[in-house]
Amino acid sequence: MENEEKIETPVPAPAPTTDACDRLTAARKYACEQYEKLRAVAAEQMDSVRNYTEHARQQVNEGWDVTCSKARELHKAGEAYVKENPTGSVLGALGVGVLIGLLLGVSKR
Repeated sequence: MENEEKIETPVPAPAPTTDACDRLTAARKYACEQYEKLRAVAAEQMDSVRNYTEHARQQVNEGWDVTCSKARELHKAGEAYVKENPTGSVLGALGVGVLIGLLLGVSKR
């Protein structure tokens, strides 16, 4: 029985003192207070971010509406010009196409 290990019985922890219980209660109270403060600050920040994103969304939507309106106006003006000047429009498009072709041809050399 030389190889047998000795089994030690666990020693019970000493009972907490009143001072330790008071400090634990104070620490728990402090942690709860800090948690509530942090939670309140986080809620304020969340509201701030939500307001900022809502304002940004409204500005983007307004800008998009203005851009779409101007694009429609330009489209109508372009159609009207082409209807009034079909020959000039075709020759202008041909000239732009030749110019682009020449520029692309030069860049390949």
